[in-house]
Formats: sequence, structure tokens, C-alpha cells
Amino acid sequence: MLRRTILVACTVWPVAISAAAHCTTSGVTQGDLVQQGLLNPSVPIEQRQRLADTLLCTALAGHAASQELAGTLYSQGRSRQGNVLPRDIPRARRLLTAAADSGRRQAMRALAALELADGHAREAALWSRVEEDLFGGVRVASSDAHPGTGMTGRDMQFEAEVNLKVQAICARLGPDSPAGH
Repeated sequence: MLRRTILVACTVWPVAISAAAHCTTSGVTQGDLVQQGLLNPSVPIEQRQRLADTLLCTALAGHAASQELAGTLYSQGRSRQGNVLPRDIPRARRLLTAAADSGRRQAMRALAALELADGHAREAALWSRVEEDLFGGVRVASSDAHPGTGMTGRDMQFEAEVNLKVQAICARLGPDSPAGH
């Protein structure tokens, strides 16, 4: 029953918030789940499925590291040795976006790669730039560095989207975080 609830909740992310009310982060980390055999093919599939259910539950409860791992596993599907989660790009995108919005650097990178592979170059570029601006040092926007360079409205809109996303993540993380500016 729990597995069906989690899978239904993952299908529609906005509805998942209320469906995940019983899920908590309960001190279980994604590292604990991996150590217990989440991706170990020698562990019985039933046990790996229970561990995956726990991972999804903690992801639905808002644990960013679990969202990142679950999103990565959904993007890889069963082609990753030991993974019991099917390849599901829409679910991967939702989970990785939630983790990236929480400031998870690897989720930003994975999301950029997923978007590029899925033919969404602009979204890939957006997440790459956000990750670079947050973790790779502060970059001076090209419009500030070279006034009158003839940036198009589209370029300026992109820069504004990057800046808004960076500001939102920094506000969520606070000034003491590695990405906080």
C-alpha cells in the first residue's frame, strides 16, 4: 500500500505534498540507504524496493539530498546496476529541480545534463549558469562588463532569469551556506 501511495504521489508532484504528509526525513540519509543495499544487486530485490520506497518518502518530505538521488536514479533507470526505479524523465526532472532549487550542486549539474539530452538547451544553459554563479565564483554579467555590446532582449531576459534563480536559492540557503552570497 505504501509503495502504491508513493508511486501515485510521485506521478503528480503538486499533489505529492499532501500525499507525503506521513513521510518524514526521520534521520535516514541517502547514504544510509545506499549502505543498506539500495543499489547492490546482491541484495534481494524486495529489500532494495523497500529502500527505494524509503528514499522516495524522504524525497517527498522535502529532503534535498534524497530528491537529488531519487532524481538521478529515475534518470538512469534500471540500466544502472542494482537500481529498482524505472527510467522516468518527467519524475527525474521534478525531483532534480526540487533538489537544485534547494541549492544541491550535483542536482544542478544532473538537471543541466538531463535537459540538454532531452533537447532543452536553454534550460540546460540556465542550470549551468546558476551552478556556475553559485559555486564557481561570481561572474560579472556581460551587460555590466561591456556596456553597449548590443545584448538582445532575449539575452537580457536570460540573464535576469539566472539572477532571479540565484537570488532565490541564496535566500533559501542563507548567508552562511557555501553558495550564500
